[in-house]
Amino acid sequence: MMLRSLAAVAAVLVGIAFVSASTGLVATTVGIRLGLDRVPSYLVSIVLTGYPLGFLIGCLFGRQAIGAVGPVRAFAAFGGLATACALGLALVDSPYVWAVLRAGTGFCAAGLYTVTESWLNARSTMATRGAVLASYMITDKLSYAGGQALVASADPTAPTLFMVAGVLLALCLVPVSLSRAEAPRVSATSRYGLRRLMAVSPVGVVATIACGAANSAVSMAGPTFASSIGLDTGEIAVFMTLLFIGGLTLQWPIGWASDHFDRRTVLFGALVATTLAAVAMALVGKSAEALYVLGFMYGGAAFVIYPLAVGHANDFIEPDQVVGVSAGLLMCWAIGSVVGPPLASQLMGAMGPAGLFLFVAVVYALAASFTAYRMRVRAAPPTSRQGPFVPMPTTPSVATLNPRSASAMPQPGDIRDGP
Repeated sequence: MMLRSLAAVAAVLVGIAFVSASTGLVATTVGIRLGLDRVPSYLVSIVLTGYPLGFLIGCLFGRQAIGAVGPVRAFAAFGGLATACALGLALVDSPYVWAVLRAGTGFCAAGLYTVTESWLNARSTMATRGAVLASYMITDKLSYAGGQALVASADPTAPTLFMVAGVLLALCLVPVSLSRAEAPRVSATSRYGLRRLMAVSPVGVVATIACGAANSAVSMAGPTFASSIGLDTGEIAVFMTLLFIGGLTLQWPIGWASDHFDRRTVLFGALVATTLAAVAMALVGKSAEALYVLGFMYGGAAFVIYPLAVGHANDFIEPDQVVGVSAGLLMCWAIGSVVGPPLASQLMGAMGPAGLFLFVAVVYALAASFTAYRMRVRAAPPTSRQGPFVPMPTTPSVATLNPRSASAMPQPGDIRDGP
Protein backbone atom coordinates (compact mmCIF):
# COMPACT_ATOMS: atom_id res chain seq x y z
CA MET A 1 0.00 0.00 0.00
CA MET A 2 2.83 2.38 0.83
CA LEU A 3 4.49 1.88 -2.57
CA ARG A 4 1.13 2.36 -4.24
CA SER A 5 0.61 5.65 -2.40
CA LEU A 6 4.10 6.88 -3.33
CA ALA A 7 3.53 5.90 -6.96
CA ALA A 8 0.28 7.87 -6.91
CA VAL A 9 2.15 11.07 -5.94
CA ALA A 10 5.32 10.47 -7.97
CA ALA A 11 4.33 12.99 -10.64
CA VAL A 12 3.74 15.81 -8.19
CA LEU A 13 6.96 14.97 -6.29
CA VAL A 14 8.94 15.21 -9.53
CA GLY A 15 7.22 18.50 -10.28
CA ILE A 16 8.02 20.03 -6.91
CA ALA A 17 11.62 18.76 -7.19
CA PHE A 18 12.08 21.02 -10.23
CA VAL A 19 10.53 23.92 -8.30
CA SER A 20 12.83 23.45 -5.30
CA ALA A 21 15.92 23.07 -7.47
CA SER A 22 15.10 26.29 -9.31
CA THR A 23 14.36 28.13 -6.06
CA GLY A 24 17.69 27.10 -4.55
CA LEU A 25 19.60 28.01 -7.71
CA VAL A 26 18.05 31.48 -7.96
CA ALA A 27 18.41 32.28 -4.25
CA THR A 28 22.13 31.51 -4.27
CA THR A 29 22.79 33.19 -7.62
CA VAL A 30 21.03 36.39 -6.55
CA GLY A 31 22.99 36.43 -3.29
CA ILE A 32 26.30 36.00 -5.11
CA ARG A 33 25.46 38.72 -7.63
CA LEU A 34 24.57 41.17 -4.89
CA GLY A 35 27.95 40.53 -3.27
CA LEU A 36 29.99 40.67 -6.49
CA ASP A 37 28.28 43.85 -7.68
CA ARG A 38 28.84 45.58 -4.31
CA VAL A 39 25.19 46.57 -4.15
CA PRO A 40 24.49 49.05 -1.28
CA SER A 41 23.01 47.46 1.81
CA TYR A 42 19.69 49.29 1.53
CA LEU A 43 19.18 47.88 -1.97
CA VAL A 44 20.24 44.43 -0.79
CA SER A 45 17.53 44.72 1.88
CA ILE A 46 14.91 45.50 -0.75
CA VAL A 47 15.92 42.58 -2.98
CA LEU A 48 16.19 40.06 -0.15
CA THR A 49 12.78 41.03 1.23
CA GLY A 50 11.11 40.23 -2.10
CA TYR A 51 10.89 36.45 -1.95
CA PRO A 52 9.74 36.04 1.69
CA LEU A 53 7.21 38.88 1.30
CA GLY A 54 5.78 37.26 -1.82
CA PHE A 55 5.71 33.90 -0.05
CA LEU A 56 3.82 35.41 2.88
CA ILE A 57 1.25 36.96 0.53
CA GLY A 58 0.94 33.62 -1.24
CA CYS A 59 0.29 31.84 2.06
CA LEU A 60 -2.47 34.35 2.84
CA PHE A 61 -4.18 34.58 -0.54
CA GLY A 62 -2.91 31.79 -2.80
CA ARG A 63 -5.80 29.47 -1.95
CA GLN A 64 -8.31 31.94 -3.38
CA ALA A 65 -6.59 31.76 -6.77
CA ILE A 66 -6.48 27.97 -6.62
CA GLY A 67 -10.15 27.77 -5.67
CA ALA A 68 -11.12 30.09 -8.53
CA VAL A 69 -9.57 28.09 -11.39
CA GLY A 70 -8.83 24.66 -9.93
CA PRO A 71 -5.55 23.13 -8.75
CA VAL A 72 -4.16 21.93 -12.08
CA ARG A 73 -4.79 25.23 -13.89
CA ALA A 74 -3.48 27.12 -10.87
CA PHE A 75 -0.34 24.98 -10.80
CA ALA A 76 0.23 25.74 -14.48
CA ALA A 77 -0.36 29.46 -13.95
CA PHE A 78 1.94 29.65 -10.93
CA GLY A 79 4.61 27.67 -12.76
CA GLY A 80 4.38 29.84 -15.87
CA LEU A 81 4.56 33.09 -13.92
CA ALA A 82 7.48 31.81 -11.82
CA THR A 83 9.30 30.87 -15.04
CA ALA A 84 8.80 34.39 -16.36
CA CYS A 85 10.14 35.86 -13.10
CA ALA A 86 13.28 33.70 -13.25
CA LEU A 87 13.95 34.63 -16.87
CA GLY A 88 13.28 38.28 -16.08
CA LEU A 89 16.25 38.24 -13.70
CA ALA A 90 18.44 37.40 -16.70
CA LEU A 91 17.15 40.38 -18.68
CA VAL A 92 17.22 43.23 -16.16
CA ASP A 93 19.91 44.31 -13.67
CA SER A 94 17.85 46.79 -11.63
CA PRO A 95 17.64 45.82 -7.93
CA TYR A 96 14.14 47.30 -7.77
CA VAL A 97 12.95 45.10 -10.63
CA TRP A 98 14.69 42.13 -9.05
CA ALA A 99 12.78 42.76 -5.81
CA VAL A 100 9.46 42.67 -7.71
CA LEU A 101 10.46 39.54 -9.61
CA ARG A 102 11.58 37.82 -6.40
CA ALA A 103 8.25 38.73 -4.78
CA GLY A 104 6.45 37.20 -7.75
CA THR A 105 8.54 34.04 -7.41
CA GLY A 106 7.74 33.82 -3.69
CA PHE A 107 4.01 34.20 -4.33
CA CYS A 108 4.08 31.53 -7.04
CA ALA A 109 6.18 29.18 -4.89
CA ALA A 110 3.59 29.38 -2.11
CA GLY A 111 0.87 28.45 -4.60
CA LEU A 112 2.87 25.58 -6.08
CA TYR A 113 3.61 24.15 -2.65
CA THR A 114 -0.04 24.51 -1.62
CA VAL A 115 -1.25 22.48 -4.61
CA THR A 116 1.48 19.90 -4.08
CA GLU A 117 0.74 19.40 -0.39
CA SER A 118 -3.00 19.23 -0.97
CA TRP A 119 -2.33 16.56 -3.59
CA LEU A 120 -0.12 14.58 -1.21
CA ASN A 121 -2.71 14.86 1.56
CA ALA A 122 -5.48 13.62 -0.71
CA ARG A 123 -3.45 10.59 -1.84
CA SER A 124 -2.34 9.53 1.66
CA THR A 125 -3.85 7.21 4.21
CA MET A 126 -3.23 6.94 7.93
CA ALA A 127 -0.81 4.09 7.24
CA THR A 128 1.19 5.92 4.55
CA ARG A 129 1.02 9.55 5.67
CA GLY A 130 4.37 9.47 7.48
CA ALA A 131 6.16 7.89 4.52
CA VAL A 132 4.62 10.36 2.09
CA LEU A 133 5.61 13.32 4.28
CA ALA A 134 9.17 11.99 4.68
CA SER A 135 9.47 11.43 0.91
CA TYR A 136 8.21 14.94 0.28
CA MET A 137 10.64 16.53 2.71
CA ILE A 138 13.63 14.57 1.38
CA THR A 139 12.68 15.49 -2.19
CA ASP A 140 12.27 19.15 -1.32
CA LYS A 141 15.51 19.54 0.67
CA LEU A 142 17.73 17.49 -1.65
CA SER A 143 16.39 19.32 -4.70
CA TYR A 144 16.93 22.71 -3.08
CA ALA A 145 20.50 21.75 -2.16
CA GLY A 146 21.06 20.36 -5.65
CA GLY A 147 19.89 23.62 -7.17
CA GLN A 148 22.44 25.49 -5.09
CA ALA A 149 25.17 23.12 -6.23
CA LEU A 150 24.34 24.03 -9.85
CA VAL A 151 25.69 27.54 -9.18
CA ALA A 152 29.21 26.22 -9.75
CA SER A 153 28.31 25.13 -13.30
CA ALA A 154 28.37 28.61 -14.86
CA ASP A 155 29.55 32.19 -14.39
CA PRO A 156 27.14 33.82 -11.89
CA THR A 157 27.59 37.22 -13.58
CA ALA A 158 26.20 35.83 -16.86
CA PRO A 159 22.46 35.24 -17.48
CA THR A 160 23.00 31.49 -17.87
CA LEU A 161 22.06 30.41 -14.34
CA PHE A 162 18.80 32.38 -14.36
CA MET A 163 17.95 30.79 -17.71
CA VAL A 164 18.63 27.33 -16.25
CA ALA A 165 16.32 28.20 -13.34
CA GLY A 166 13.61 29.17 -15.82
CA VAL A 167 14.02 25.86 -17.64
CA LEU A 168 13.69 23.94 -14.36
CA LEU A 169 10.48 25.81 -13.51
CA ALA A 170 9.05 25.12 -16.95
CA LEU A 171 9.82 21.42 -16.49
CA CYS A 172 7.80 21.31 -13.26
CA LEU A 173 4.66 21.63 -15.37
CA VAL A 174 5.29 18.49 -17.41
CA PRO A 175 4.77 15.64 -14.89
CA VAL A 176 1.76 17.32 -13.26
CA SER A 177 0.11 18.10 -16.60
CA LEU A 178 0.60 14.53 -17.84
CA SER A 179 -0.53 12.86 -14.61
CA ARG A 180 -3.74 10.82 -14.89
CA ALA A 181 -4.40 11.12 -11.16
CA GLU A 182 -7.45 13.14 -10.21
CA ALA A 183 -6.68 16.64 -8.93
CA PRO A 184 -7.06 17.22 -5.18
CA ARG A 185 -9.66 19.24 -3.36
CA VAL A 186 -7.91 22.33 -1.93
CA SER A 187 -9.86 23.44 1.13
CA ALA A 188 -9.43 26.46 3.36
CA THR A 189 -7.25 26.10 6.45
CA SER A 190 -8.09 27.91 9.67
CA ARG A 191 -5.23 29.59 11.55
CA TYR A 192 -4.81 30.47 15.20
CA GLY A 193 -4.12 34.15 15.91
CA LEU A 194 -1.11 35.33 17.86
CA ARG A 195 -2.98 35.64 21.15
CA ARG A 196 -4.30 32.07 20.98
CA LEU A 197 -0.89 30.79 19.93
CA MET A 198 0.78 32.51 22.87
CA ALA A 199 -1.73 30.86 25.19
CA VAL A 200 -0.88 27.45 23.71
CA SER A 201 2.90 27.77 23.50
CA PRO A 202 4.89 31.00 23.98
CA VAL A 203 8.08 29.07 23.24
CA GLY A 204 6.62 27.82 19.96
CA VAL A 205 5.76 31.36 18.86
CA VAL A 206 9.13 32.88 19.79
CA ALA A 207 11.14 29.99 18.34
CA THR A 208 9.29 30.00 15.00
CA ILE A 209 9.62 33.78 14.59
CA ALA A 210 13.34 33.54 15.43
CA CYS A 211 13.74 30.62 13.04
CA GLY A 212 12.05 32.52 10.22
CA ALA A 213 14.17 35.62 10.79
CA ALA A 214 17.53 33.87 11.17
CA ASN A 215 17.23 31.00 8.70
CA SER A 216 15.74 33.16 5.96
CA ALA A 217 18.55 35.67 6.47
CA VAL A 218 21.12 32.90 6.03
CA SER A 219 19.34 31.39 3.02
CA MET A 220 19.02 34.75 1.26
CA ALA A 221 22.18 36.57 2.39
CA GLY A 222 24.48 33.58 2.95
CA PRO A 223 25.80 33.68 -0.65
CA THR A 224 26.38 37.43 -0.31
CA PHE A 225 28.34 36.81 2.90
CA ALA A 226 30.45 34.11 1.26
CA SER A 227 31.10 36.21 -1.84
CA SER A 228 32.05 39.25 0.26
CA ILE A 229 34.69 37.36 2.25
CA GLY A 230 36.33 36.14 -0.96
CA LEU A 231 35.04 32.60 -1.55
CA ASP A 232 34.81 31.65 -5.22
CA THR A 233 31.63 30.39 -6.86
CA GLY A 234 32.41 26.72 -6.34
CA GLU A 235 33.17 27.23 -2.65
CA ILE A 236 29.97 29.22 -2.19
CA ALA A 237 27.96 26.44 -3.81
CA VAL A 238 29.50 23.83 -1.50
CA PHE A 239 28.98 26.02 1.58
CA MET A 240 25.29 26.64 0.86
CA THR A 241 24.66 23.04 -0.13
CA LEU A 242 26.18 21.74 3.10
CA LEU A 243 23.92 24.04 5.12
CA PHE A 244 20.86 22.28 3.79
CA ILE A 245 22.38 18.80 3.75
CA GLY A 246 23.16 19.27 7.44
CA GLY A 247 19.56 20.28 8.06
CA LEU A 248 18.28 17.16 6.35
CA THR A 249 20.83 14.74 7.85
CA LEU A 250 20.32 15.70 11.49
CA GLN A 251 16.50 15.91 11.44
CA TRP A 252 16.03 12.31 12.47
CA PRO A 253 18.63 11.91 15.27
CA ILE A 254 17.57 15.18 16.87
CA GLY A 255 13.95 14.21 16.36
CA TRP A 256 14.59 10.85 18.04
CA ALA A 257 16.09 12.67 21.02
CA SER A 258 13.04 14.93 21.25
CA ASP A 259 10.78 11.87 21.41
CA HIS A 260 12.71 10.35 24.32
CA PHE A 261 13.50 13.47 26.35
CA ASP A 262 11.79 16.74 27.19
CA ARG A 263 11.24 18.26 23.74
CA ARG A 264 11.72 21.79 25.06
CA THR A 265 15.14 20.84 26.42
CA VAL A 266 16.15 19.48 23.03
CA LEU A 267 14.86 22.68 21.41
CA PHE A 268 16.92 24.75 23.87
CA GLY A 269 20.00 22.70 23.00
CA ALA A 270 19.42 23.28 19.27
CA LEU A 271 19.06 27.03 19.85
CA VAL A 272 22.31 27.16 21.84
CA ALA A 273 24.18 25.03 19.29
CA THR A 274 22.99 27.28 16.46
CA THR A 275 24.05 30.38 18.36
CA LEU A 276 27.54 29.01 18.92
CA ALA A 277 27.89 27.91 15.28
CA ALA A 278 26.80 31.36 14.09
CA VAL A 279 29.34 33.09 16.33
CA ALA A 280 32.06 30.79 15.06
CA MET A 281 31.17 31.52 11.41
CA ALA A 282 31.24 35.26 12.10
CA LEU A 283 34.75 34.96 13.53
CA VAL A 284 36.37 32.29 11.37
CA GLY A 285 37.23 34.58 8.43
CA LYS A 286 38.06 33.29 4.95
CA SER A 287 38.51 29.57 5.56
CA ALA A 288 36.35 27.54 3.22
CA GLU A 289 37.07 24.27 5.01
CA ALA A 290 36.10 25.67 8.41
CA LEU A 291 32.95 27.21 6.95
CA TYR A 292 31.99 23.87 5.39
CA VAL A 293 32.12 22.13 8.77
CA LEU A 294 30.44 24.97 10.63
CA GLY A 295 27.81 25.35 7.92
CA PHE A 296 26.89 21.66 8.17
CA MET A 297 26.67 21.94 11.96
CA TYR A 298 24.66 25.15 11.77
CA GLY A 299 22.21 23.67 9.27
CA GLY A 300 21.84 20.53 11.35
CA ALA A 301 20.76 22.53 14.39
CA ALA A 302 19.00 25.50 12.76
CA PHE A 303 16.73 23.67 10.34
CA VAL A 304 15.37 21.36 13.03
CA ILE A 305 14.24 24.25 15.24
CA TYR A 306 10.99 24.86 13.36
CA PRO A 307 9.67 21.27 13.55
CA LEU A 308 10.79 21.04 17.18
CA ALA A 309 8.88 24.24 18.02
CA VAL A 310 5.76 23.05 16.20
CA GLY A 311 6.03 19.64 17.84
CA HIS A 312 6.37 21.22 21.27
CA ALA A 313 3.24 23.32 20.70
CA ASN A 314 1.36 20.27 19.44
CA ASP A 315 2.16 18.43 22.68
CA PHE A 316 -0.27 20.76 24.49
CA ILE A 317 -3.26 20.47 22.15
CA GLU A 318 -5.78 17.98 20.77
CA PRO A 319 -5.51 16.44 17.28
CA ASP A 320 -8.31 18.63 15.91
CA GLN A 321 -6.26 21.72 16.83
CA VAL A 322 -3.00 20.63 15.18
CA VAL A 323 -3.66 22.07 11.72
CA GLY A 324 -4.83 25.45 13.06
CA VAL A 325 -1.91 25.80 15.48
CA SER A 326 0.63 24.65 12.89
CA ALA A 327 -0.78 27.06 10.29
CA GLY A 328 -0.59 29.89 12.81
CA LEU A 329 3.01 29.06 13.67
CA LEU A 330 3.87 28.99 9.96
CA MET A 331 2.57 32.55 9.71
CA CYS A 332 4.83 33.48 12.63
CA TRP A 333 7.73 31.94 10.72
CA ALA A 334 6.74 33.79 7.55
CA ILE A 335 6.57 37.14 9.34
CA GLY A 336 10.03 36.50 10.79
CA SER A 337 11.30 35.60 7.30
CA VAL A 338 10.16 38.99 5.98
CA VAL A 339 11.85 40.90 8.80
CA GLY A 340 15.11 38.95 9.09
CA PRO A 341 16.86 39.36 5.69
CA PRO A 342 16.63 43.18 5.52
CA LEU A 343 17.80 43.57 9.12
CA ALA A 344 20.70 41.21 8.49
CA SER A 345 21.71 43.03 5.30
CA GLN A 346 21.68 46.38 7.11
CA LEU A 347 23.92 44.93 9.80
CA MET A 348 26.24 43.57 7.12
CA GLY A 349 26.41 47.04 5.62
CA ALA A 350 27.39 48.52 8.99
CA MET A 351 29.72 45.77 10.28
CA GLY A 352 30.86 43.90 7.21
CA PRO A 353 29.99 40.34 6.11
CA ALA A 354 30.29 38.95 9.65
CA GLY A 355 27.24 41.03 10.56
CA LEU A 356 25.01 38.32 9.04
CA PHE A 357 25.97 35.63 11.52
CA LEU A 358 26.21 38.08 14.42
CA PHE A 359 22.57 38.93 13.67
CA VAL A 360 21.70 35.23 13.62
CA ALA A 361 23.57 34.63 16.88
CA VAL A 362 21.70 37.44 18.65
CA VAL A 363 18.31 36.23 17.39
CA TYR A 364 18.88 32.64 18.49
CA ALA A 365 20.49 33.67 21.78
CA LEU A 366 17.37 35.69 22.64
CA ALA A 367 15.15 32.75 21.70
CA ALA A 368 17.27 30.40 23.82
CA SER A 369 17.07 32.79 26.77
CA PHE A 370 13.30 32.99 26.51
CA THR A 371 13.07 29.19 26.26
CA ALA A 372 15.20 28.81 29.40
CA TYR A 373 12.92 31.26 31.23
CA ARG A 374 9.78 29.37 30.15
CA MET A 375 11.32 26.09 31.31
CA ARG A 376 11.35 27.55 34.81
CA VAL A 377 7.75 28.79 34.85
CA ARG A 378 5.88 26.02 33.03
CA ALA A 379 6.33 22.30 33.40
CA ALA A 380 6.76 20.24 30.26
CA PRO A 381 4.33 17.42 29.51
CA PRO A 382 5.64 13.96 30.41
CA THR A 383 7.55 12.32 27.59
CA SER A 384 4.94 9.56 27.58
CA ARG A 385 2.37 12.16 26.46
CA GLN A 386 4.52 13.71 23.76
CA GLY A 387 3.54 12.90 20.21
CA PRO A 388 6.13 11.63 17.75
CA PHE A 389 8.53 14.11 16.16
CA VAL A 390 7.44 15.05 12.63
CA PRO A 391 10.02 16.62 10.27
CA MET A 392 8.19 19.55 8.66
CA PRO A 393 9.29 21.97 5.95
CA THR A 394 8.15 25.59 6.14
CA THR A 395 5.53 25.37 3.40
CA PRO A 396 1.88 26.52 3.32
CA SER A 397 -0.19 23.34 3.70
CA VAL A 398 2.19 20.75 5.11
CA ALA A 399 0.31 20.73 8.44
CA THR A 400 -2.48 18.75 6.77
CA LEU A 401 0.04 15.94 6.22
CA ASN A 402 0.99 15.79 9.90
CA PRO A 403 0.12 12.29 11.17
CA ARG A 404 -0.71 13.88 14.54
CA SER A 405 -3.56 15.98 13.11
CA ALA A 406 -7.24 15.13 12.88
CA SER A 407 -6.99 15.91 9.17
CA ALA A 408 -5.01 12.69 8.82
CA MET A 409 -8.34 10.89 9.12
CA PRO A 410 -10.09 10.27 5.79
CA GLN A 411 -12.40 13.13 4.80
CA PRO A 412 -15.42 12.93 2.50
CA GLY A 413 -14.32 13.51 -1.08
CA ASP A 414 -10.68 12.69 -0.44
CA ILE A 415 -8.93 10.41 -2.93
CA ARG A 416 -7.37 7.44 -1.19
CA ASP A 417 -6.62 4.96 -3.93
CA GLY A 418 -4.09 4.92 -6.72
CA PRO A 419 -4.90 6.12 -10.27
